[in-house]
Amino acid sequence: MLTLEGKYSSAKIFIERIEQDAIDQIFKLCNHLISQDSNIAIMPNIHINKSSTVGITMTIMDKVVPNLVGIDIGCGVRVQPIKIAKGFDWINEFDKKLRVTIPSGNKIRNKAHKFIKEVPLCNLKCPVIDFASTEFSLGTLGADNHYVEVSYDELGRYYLTVHSGSRNLSCQITKYYQSIANEMLKSDNNKKIRATELTLKKLQSEQSDLELIGLKQPKRKYIEDLKIDTDLAYLDSTLMDDYLHDMNIVTEFAYWNRKAIIYDIVKSLKDRVNFAYEENGYESFDTIHNYIDLETNILRKGAISANKDELLIIPLNMRDGSIIAVGKGNADWNYSAPHGAGRIMNHTMSKQTLTLSMFKKSMRGIHSTSICSENINGCCFVYQDIHEIIDNIKDTVEILRIIKPIYNFKAK
Repeated sequence: MLTLEGKYSSAKIFIERIEQDAIDQIFKLCNHLISQDSNIAIMPNIHINKSSTVGITMTIMDKVVPNLVGIDIGCGVRVQPIKIAKGFDWINEFDKKLRVTIPSGNKIRNKAHKFIKEVPLCNLKCPVIDFASTEFSLGTLGADNHYVEVSYDELGRYYLTVHSGSRNLSCQITKYYQSIANEMLKSDNNKKIRATELTLKKLQSEQSDLELIGLKQPKRKYIEDLKIDTDLAYLDSTLMDDYLHDMNIVTEFAYWNRKAIIYDIVKSLKDRVNFAYEENGYESFDTIHNYIDLETNILRKGAISANKDELLIIPLNMRDGSIIAVGKGNADWNYSAPHGAGRIMNHTMSKQTLTLSMFKKSMRGIHSTSICSENINGCCFVYQDIHEIIDNIKDTVEILRIIKPIYNFKAK
């Protein structure tokens, strides 16, 4: 474990191999007022992101930065045990039905899913929501690292897993509230700069030219220090409450989105693929990341809840499958675990380093019509090694099993 000390807080990092850019990003957070008195724990899947570090967990006090949660609020993985009819050569039919039934990428539905009534969209405080598009987006997969997968465990039991988020709704919410935070920061800085200029003018009338030479340089430095950096612009008071209120609704949307996808897939293959009888450890559950837990005030970005005995899933990569585990409730880790295997290559590096041939070879034995150059950033070589991950998370979760994929779908 590494510990980074900043002006307002310190951060515990539960991995020793970490890129310098990520360290710089964490220092920036610890040196910012937003982190004052916060307990910060960084998960082993740490890697840099545009405005915040993936793998961050922190307690929230009286300020919130929408950018820290990011533009895919409530993204997560839903696990559903399924049974497949004997004698049914299901994989090709499953892939065909999925592609017809579940819109993916930028596509949305032609009409609203019946599960949309479970989400109180009308209660959103954000005034710039495209409700028609949002309603038609529930029950759709998205793109990038979002997927539908069928896996099996050591007992031969099947699992249908869906990784998806809140689609464009989250982006609308985040951009709206972060823009308000940015404008508030700019207004505050402009007031400080104006105050500095007024002070200098007052001194000009009182000091000699020689003395003023020494005053101008500090003024320039002070204004330079106030240079706008909106990555961590924050909301407080009523605006913070409004953001958290809307974030919670968006998280509900993401939850029902995953449930809708699973419902529609199973319905389309009725009597051939069905929901399985559930038992302890082999049951449906939802693991979310990119949200703030309103009961504990813990922000998780690329991290998941790992409370005592909480069932959870940690996806690894397209080849190695996923870890199913239960949390240990480790307070040092902010009762959290990584949401997946941390990247060791960014999107650009993966496209420059890996070949389609390498990708195809790594996926032998797994049926997927999504093995293409557009999806190469989901290849196993892009992520941390499975053994490293298992070793790094032993203090926060107890691994029950690793489920192996036999089918994978991602949008191009």
